[in-house]
Amino acid sequence: MTDAQTPPQELLEQVSRAHARVLGLLDGRDDGWVRADTALPGWTRGHVLKHLADNARALDRQARFALQDRLVDVYDGGPEGRDLSIEQGASLPLARLREELESAQQDLEDTWALLTAEDWRRPVSFRNATVLDTVPARWREAEIHAVDLASGCRPRDWPLPFALHALDFLSARAPEGVRLVLRATDHDFAEALGTGATVEVSGTVRDLAAWTAGRSTDGPLHTSAGELPELGPWP
Repeated sequence: MTDAQTPPQELLEQVSRAHARVLGLLDGRDDGWVRADTALPGWTRGHVLKHLADNARALDRQARFALQDRLVDVYDGGPEGRDLSIEQGASLPLARLREELESAQQDLEDTWALLTAEDWRRPVSFRNATVLDTVPARWREAEIHAVDLASGCRPRDWPLPFALHALDFLSARAPEGVRLVLRATDHDFAEALGTGATVEVSGTVRDLAAWTAGRSTDGPLHTSAGELPELGPWP
């Protein structure tokens, strides 16, 4: 974010491009493709697509209710409703999943386009934050799950601003008891997190982002500890 009032236009455009990129990965696919497993435990591509659609609907819902000065669950039915919707929707035909995803993403973008500076500051239940905070959250969902679809999008394809954003957001995963130094080999990014014995991890900025996101990297990471440290939970 460049200020605390409204999301910069470039961020909104980045989310829109990420939305389009996910939809593009579905071109030429069939129902067999959508039933295939992903690296996410227990999730097929259908689970990923249904989750992406539901998440867009959820963030749209947060914004629309915020305009009424109302706080509602992020997902209709809470966490249980979220999980049930994903499980029930994962087996839908690809054409239906695509339709749901495209519609949900467009509705979210349309809602955002109507918001004023005051509207962006309205509180939402999502992370006890504001409507403004849902924009980078949706960016993370779209970019990271595009990789999870394992269909041509890899961390090396992430826009540099996203890789840097992910590293910032996921710095909370730094393990306790060590001073974790992340150093990019292809960028001036370098960051020291925590206190304790120093452990340095180096690699491309996108590979560092992928590792902190719990995804496989495209190239090697090097660490002074011999083995990569175990990261903490997702923030």
